[in-house]
Amino acid sequence: MKKQFSTALLALFFTAALFADAEKYGGGKPWINSMIRENIVNAERPLPKEDFHLYVNYDWLKKNDIPKGESTYGSFTEVNNAVEKKIIEVLTDSSLKGIDAENVQALYHALLDWDARNAAGLEVLQKTVDEIKAISTIDQLSAFITNPDKTFCVPEFVGIGNTTKFEDSTVYITSFGMDGLLLGDAAEYKKRTPVGERHYKACLSITKAMLPRLGYTEEEAEAMLNDTLKLETILASKAYTNAEKHSPDHIKKINNVIPARKIASLAKSFPITAYIQNNGYGDAKEFLVPQPKPFADLNKVYKQKNLQLLKSYMIVKTAKNYASALDAKAYDDYVKATNIISGSTGKIADVKMAVNNVRDMLATPLNRAYLARNDLSGLKKRIEEICKSCIDIYRQMLTEEDWLSEATKKKAIEKLDNLRINAIYPEKWIDYSGLKLKGLSLVECLKAMYAFNRKMDVSHTNGKVDKELWDNEALLIANAFYYPEENSINIIPGLLEKPFYYEGMSQEALLGGIGAVIGHEISHAFDTNGAQYDKDGNLANWWTKSDFTAFRKRAAKLIAYYDQIVSWQGLTIKGEVIQTEAIADMAGVKAMLKYAETIPNFNHKEFFESYACIWRVLRTPEFDESITFVDPHPKNYLRTNVTLQQFEEFYKAFDVKAGDNMYLAPEKRILVW
Repeated sequence: MKKQFSTALLALFFTAALFADAEKYGGGKPWINSMIRENIVNAERPLPKEDFHLYVNYDWLKKNDIPKGESTYGSFTEVNNAVEKKIIEVLTDSSLKGIDAENVQALYHALLDWDARNAAGLEVLQKTVDEIKAISTIDQLSAFITNPDKTFCVPEFVGIGNTTKFEDSTVYITSFGMDGLLLGDAAEYKKRTPVGERHYKACLSITKAMLPRLGYTEEEAEAMLNDTLKLETILASKAYTNAEKHSPDHIKKINNVIPARKIASLAKSFPITAYIQNNGYGDAKEFLVPQPKPFADLNKVYKQKNLQLLKSYMIVKTAKNYASALDAKAYDDYVKATNIISGSTGKIADVKMAVNNVRDMLATPLNRAYLARNDLSGLKKRIEEICKSCIDIYRQMLTEEDWLSEATKKKAIEKLDNLRINAIYPEKWIDYSGLKLKGLSLVECLKAMYAFNRKMDVSHTNGKVDKELWDNEALLIANAFYYPEENSINIIPGLLEKPFYYEGMSQEALLGGIGAVIGHEISHAFDTNGAQYDKDGNLANWWTKSDFTAFRKRAAKLIAYYDQIVSWQGLTIKGEVIQTEAIADMAGVKAMLKYAETIPNFNHKEFFESYACIWRVLRTPEFDESITFVDPHPKNYLRTNVTLQQFEEFYKAFDVKAGDNMYLAPEKRILVW
């Protein structure tokens, strides 16, 4: 339910309200959106030939609900919760020695030390806001935002950091871009959607909660937020929208390399040179500027006449950035604001909050402390073996693709043969021994981590990429990755719990679970984004012109099919946004079905049911809507139903025939690989 009813009298209206919500979020075709609980409360279990996702997950979806403070609950949540218990053991085990355990436990305890957080109150934020308020000239503002000792959690209008160069993944290039936007999408500043409206209400909520505690009235706070959005409207006018960012052509559009001598010309009124120099990147020889056009608008607004507008922008966003790290009231106000966006209610337990933050902010030290307590060497060997088997199957698939020329096929197999398997944990780690958090308050911990990470990033300027390190060392999250810059698949322990992987699982469950995930990640090397990178992770064309045209034509058919799917009334899927993940889903299942051909008496029913189980999830309607045009993944019920529509083995296993809702005629099927 969207609304919570707390009295017996209001319970009389429960059925009518439920029906109203069902009407609002129903209307999907060809299947109901079974991720939204209101849609299935009164639904009967369908036949597998009508709605396979709901058929398999019916009991689970009916008996579960979304926990307090969360906007979603599903198989990934269950895996995350299982891993979380093991993380808590690490964070509370006083017998663990070494700097890694010391740091993660220090941050964990600082997050939970509400006595210290409440005693500190808003003091550190008040000091920063007072300094911004005292600025009276544009030159003083420039001096402030180019002083990294003053700008922790303060928006600087721009951002800087090193990243891998597109054409040569062995070297770093310094990226220079604009701040993020409060409404989340540049398109929201042209025509605000219900998603943008929720972002606005959330910003208004946190602004009117925080700024009065800093000496402003609620009316002044609201006016400052509106000034902030007025400024962002100007800065967003030439920025890429989220929809544009999902186009495969976007990679080439953001690959704008500018020599250091020209970087200041992007916005002559803004102190670009001082900002770069003072933040430690003065030696950079060239810069990657993903979006040059918004800098022209920054140049126009960064003037003395707009000083109050600029200061409002900084104060509003600084207060928002600090809120979750301050006292209990600020944290509660932060949770309230995030709930507006996601449709969640209440808040998660403090321990879960602390675990999530440690996992996000100190991934490498947490991993090392976790491995000191848990021996995963056997699991690493097993997953590497599965990955190698999946690669062998994929090689066979590529060999059999009759629409590819031999020249392109050879390059594709060469890329596959150079695919890097990052399984469970790396052999070499980023060195965090220089970070010391013991005895620090929460804000002091955050500042120390920020300074440490910035120093490490600055050291990469103009440098070589250490290919022995993994691109992402966040290993204890429920996910898996493909990194085109590394040409690597990353299968990590944070996902290896039931239903994806567990001891004693059948071959069918294995292939439908972690097997399909591995196949999915491998196929990202050949989706509409990954296909633009070569075997070494460099942006390079290895296709013949005719083959790439045929490839994009196949992807266009997939896009067109998804474009006519209605998730719920007024919300139609955008195929271009989800094409890469949809391609990977289908190729992953195809690879596992090819693998199944080597297994005697393979039970296809169990395989398909296992696959459907990994995508079971419940979402709040607000969250589901908010990520529709941001998340590159298809909605989970479509990851089951549309994916399985492509395979004859599915039709045979469940006797699906023309006229059934799950049926898709052979000539209309949309497999890209």
